[in-house]
Amino acid sequence: MCRWKAYSRKHMEHPFDYAFLHGLLQQLDAKWAASDLSRDEVEEETLDPPARSNCTDLPSVECVSTPPLNKHAEESLAESFNLFIEFCMSLLRKQRDIFPPSNRAASHKLENLLKCLHEIHNLKVFKKCCPFQKELHTEITQIIKKGTLEWYEKQHALTKTTVRSEDDVVSGLIELTNILNSDIQKGQQYYNTIFERVVGVSYTAVTYRQLEKLLSDDVCAAMEDEFTEEVAAPIDQLANSADVTNLKDDNNPIGMQIGTNLFELYLALQEFAQMKSYLPHSETKSLSVSHFHEWFKGAVNRWLKIAQTKANIRIKKAIELDKKVTVVDPQVKHSSSAVDTACCFTQIREFWKQLAWPDTAGAYVFVTKVLEDICNGAIFYADEVHKKLQAAGYYDDSGVFDVTEELCITINNIEQVRRSLKPLPEDLRFSEIYHAVDKAYGKDSGRQCKVALYGVLKSSDEDVINKIKEVIEHVGEKMRPDIGKSVFHLAWAPESVPAEDAIESLLSYLDNNLDTLNKSLLRTNFDRLLAEIWHVVLDEIKKMLETNMGKKPVFYSRLYDALDILREFFHANEKGLPMQTIMSREYEALQDLLRLHKSETNTLVDMFYLEKIDIQKCTEDSRFGVLTVRVYYNFSSEELSVEILNAKDIIPLDTNGLSDPFVMIELVPSHNFPTCQVQRTKIVKKSLNPLFDESFGFTVNPDQCRHESAMVQFTVMDHDIMFANDFAGEAYFSLNGIPGLKGEKAGGYSNLKQTQLILTQPKPREIIPKRKRKPSLVSGPFQVLELRTWDKDATEFVKKIKARESLAITK
Repeated sequence: MCRWKAYSRKHMEHPFDYAFLHGLLQQLDAKWAASDLSRDEVEEETLDPPARSNCTDLPSVECVSTPPLNKHAEESLAESFNLFIEFCMSLLRKQRDIFPPSNRAASHKLENLLKCLHEIHNLKVFKKCCPFQKELHTEITQIIKKGTLEWYEKQHALTKTTVRSEDDVVSGLIELTNILNSDIQKGQQYYNTIFERVVGVSYTAVTYRQLEKLLSDDVCAAMEDEFTEEVAAPIDQLANSADVTNLKDDNNPIGMQIGTNLFELYLALQEFAQMKSYLPHSETKSLSVSHFHEWFKGAVNRWLKIAQTKANIRIKKAIELDKKVTVVDPQVKHSSSAVDTACCFTQIREFWKQLAWPDTAGAYVFVTKVLEDICNGAIFYADEVHKKLQAAGYYDDSGVFDVTEELCITINNIEQVRRSLKPLPEDLRFSEIYHAVDKAYGKDSGRQCKVALYGVLKSSDEDVINKIKEVIEHVGEKMRPDIGKSVFHLAWAPESVPAEDAIESLLSYLDNNLDTLNKSLLRTNFDRLLAEIWHVVLDEIKKMLETNMGKKPVFYSRLYDALDILREFFHANEKGLPMQTIMSREYEALQDLLRLHKSETNTLVDMFYLEKIDIQKCTEDSRFGVLTVRVYYNFSSEELSVEILNAKDIIPLDTNGLSDPFVMIELVPSHNFPTCQVQRTKIVKKSLNPLFDESFGFTVNPDQCRHESAMVQFTVMDHDIMFANDFAGEAYFSLNGIPGLKGEKAGGYSNLKQTQLILTQPKPREIIPKRKRKPSLVSGPFQVLELRTWDKDATEFVKKIKARESLAITK
């Protein structure tokens, strides 16, 4: 006991190794044993030595070997313990200075100091001498708190600026928060293990809760100050500026600087908040710093404005530095401005990732703004590049057009910037956001959020693509004159020259230009340009066709064959445009038009009647009445038998509200049935539902009936004595597949089903003078026949049909 008292007192003047002192305490604990006597009895025994000899009769050996303490000795020992504890606690208050965390010797001292305190509080003699002493856990916790408060006030005073400017306030908070972050990390790394192992105190939890409360109060007070509003005006003015021409990247307005400092403060607080993970989960719910991001809601929009403004400045500068757009690596088909622009977008995305906004559902508003900023940056880049092309004379009509590497790289640059938008849904965590929104608000809000986000992305993507198309379309327009000349030579080559030879100059021109484009353009842009040139080629062939109507079939036949050759040329064995792109509606319409014009007259007549059959099949409106017939072929006699049974609900054409109907039967087309005459039924007076019940025979061979366009034309007329007969309606019956045509016995009319044909009337054609007729109106076989004024058969057929149609009455 004396050794401990002496050394512990001497230690406060000239410190010993705490491991040595700890050893003394262990020896003291081993030597001392509690007396069986009460405190009063111990005092009596101390004052009456003779009575103490009676202890030899007691069974306890320890009582005999270790004399009990007298009151003076007990008070003296208690004093030494208290002084030593007080001294150690004073050291723990300043442990950051006295026991630097990265110093091994200091850590060893701290650990043994705590062991000494722990040993003292566990001594039986200490409990005897100091029965009312506080628990060591409580004392250590209180001294850590007190020391942390004093340390924080010191750091706060050191970082607090004397001049209360916006920038200085924020800078001071950043510095203070970073100091706290470093202190907590070091405490967790060096102190916490020692305190938990030796005295059972979570050093990090105690200091973090203490510092969190102090820091939250100071930051809240600063964030509520007016400086955050004062910096908004210069930031807004800068970000909303429509012209960034004169802005430079090194400009550093006060608003931009304070906005950047606020972001640094946010990151520092974010790091501080993340260290709450050192605490038990149950203790983190009440922490103010858990909601630190709410202090910065107003600042986030300003940061995004700063990011967008800086991005536009850098994009503008990058485009200006592309004085001569060249490529060093032949595998890289874009220039530095596209790379710099994509980097700007990456920085904005990284900014959002660093922000790591804790409220996922609430992040929707900010993510939308980030998305809009990046998308607007892409559109801005495309517009600026386009302006540069305009300034370089790309859209001037004068001069010879040439596909240059600079033009191709410029197109590629826009595509590269467009591609940088593709990772945005993943980088900005679209799915997490709209799922969080749906969970937070329900009522289909998540789906609406998803539609809105992808809508912004789709809209900007289309805008950038349209800018690319605008440039590419001009390439096509610049190539149009040469393509038009080649198409002209193709069309007007001598009839003896086949299409393969006549088209050679066009293919050679296309091949030379496309080879240059293929080497310089990205595949996506090459496909776009290839599709545009294909459109120009089709358009030029169409113009050639429209300005040369009424030529002989051989003229159109060459163009038709050339179109097939061009289709394979642009497809290039699946290395060019896909067939789905080539065989567009434009292509199919042109092909159909050429097919019509290259057809022989009889073929066009066949097509005309096949259209009539198609109309017959799809007609459901029976306002002109219905005609009932039966038709079969007698193979043995080679006779076509037609029976007209009756008609119903034909239109009234006489003044009495009735008609005098009869039916004319004709086999069409006439070139297929040159020897067959038109036959007619009897006239049924004053009836709208006439009963004819008449049969007719036509001598024709089976092949005539098997012809695709072979049919019976039924024409219902109203007989008029004084004037010309009126037209009531028509119907068509195809002979293809009628009973008996295959050689089987039809068995007469009695074995046939009655066929009801809905009567129709041809729609009146719009009469347009030839000089005003637009070539695009030529859309069917009859219109082509009209143009064949050099063909007698065609003109006669047109005259016959027009005379028939002139009788039609449409009600």
